[in-house]
Amino acid sequence: MKTYVRSFTTEGGTAVVKMTSEGIVSLVTATPADGYRVEKTGSDVNLAVYFNETNHSFIIHAQWFNGAPFVEVSEVGE
Repeated sequence: MKTYVRSFTTEGGTAVVKMTSEGIVSLVTATPADGYRVEKTGSDVNLAVYFNETNHSFIIHAQWFNGAPFVEVSEVGE
């Protein structure tokens, strides 16, 4: 089994995500930046970490896809 651990940094905060070749995705840590709050949603195969402030969010979406780790980082709002 392969294990991938990666850190993703946005203006809203930093998340460390762990994924295994068995398709399990988990959040190791999530540290919001000043003025942001963190929220985690999803399951053990499909994870989303939100760093939110009023009308503005950074989203880190992680899943095992087509035999490899896949992560999208996006920004929503102003």
